[in-house]
Amino acid sequence: MDQDSGSTGIGLGGSDVLEVCEAVELRCAELYHYFAELFKEKRESSHLWIKVAMEEENQARLFALLFKLRRSNIIVSVGIELVEAEVALIYVLSVMEKAMANPPTLEEATLIALDLKSKLNRFMPEHSIVFADSSYEKSFRNVNTPVDELREAFERLSLPPGRRPANHGR
Repeated sequence: MDQDSGSTGIGLGGSDVLEVCEAVELRCAELYHYFAELFKEKRESSHLWIKVAMEEENQARLFALLFKLRRSNIIVSVGIELVEAEVALIYVLSVMEKAMANPPTLEEATLIALDLKSKLNRFMPEHSIVFADSSYEKSFRNVNTPVDELREAFERLSLPPGRRPANHGR
């Protein structure tokens, strides 16, 4: 199979790892928008889901920008293989499918989000991109909300004190 049709044959559209990473972020955003709608009666929770979804959308834009910058020799290497990104996309799509087929409770949605954040953390640019110059790297560092901050916010809103996991996903 040629690379233009996707190495997995599932019609991902692009064969560049950064484009697939962008798709992963967009699917996560879609899931979190779904959670915001699902929990719209709980205003604070819904707003948090919207915030997280918007951060995922920003990450997607970042991957799109990185794709363009790679053509300008600003990026030396990407530490993610295409197949790894495709597997991550398939995983996110399966999580979405399950969540939409069987809507989770707020606690379950929180644990899903924490699990996704933990599993996808290594795909973040600060962990996977080597820039040609450290000044570029500084521009892209810490553009996403740290997992710990999200964990605390979700736990505060959805998990009773006795059920809060200690460092879930670490």
